[in-house]
Parts: sequence; C-alpha cells; structure tokens
Amino acid sequence: MSSRSEPSLPPPLLTVQDLALLLATSSSGVYSRVARGQIPGVLRIGRSLRFDPGVIAQWLSANKASAGGLS
Repeated sequence: MSSRSEPSLPPPLLTVQDLALLLATSSSGVYSRVARGQIPGVLRIGRSLRFDPGVIAQWLSANKASAGGLS
C-alpha cells in the first residue's frame, strides 16, 4: 500500500432534477430560471444542464441572507 493519499474528487454535479428538489420547484421551473439567467453555476454538457454544487451553495446562502434569513 502506498503512503500517499488518494486525490480527492470534486463533488458530483447536480442535475436539473436535483436542483428542482433543492429549490422546491419543478424541473421546468429550473429550466425557465436558467433561460432568464437567474441561476449561477450552470454547465452545459452536450444537451444536458448540470450545476456546480459549490456555486449553488454560495448562491443559496447569499439569497438567504438578502431575504432576511428566512428559510
């Protein structure tokens, strides 16, 4: 066994369905917000959309703070 630690992998990208669950909305609602440029961290992989979980977490934290901390 090697004493080197294995490289850490980045967290998996979120799918449209994952983000819809997180935002308590529908998949079509996510697509609409993406089309209007309202969701950051969007990655297009072929015809699919994926979202960077780190960017989404920061965006949600910023929005929560600007909304007066309401959940």
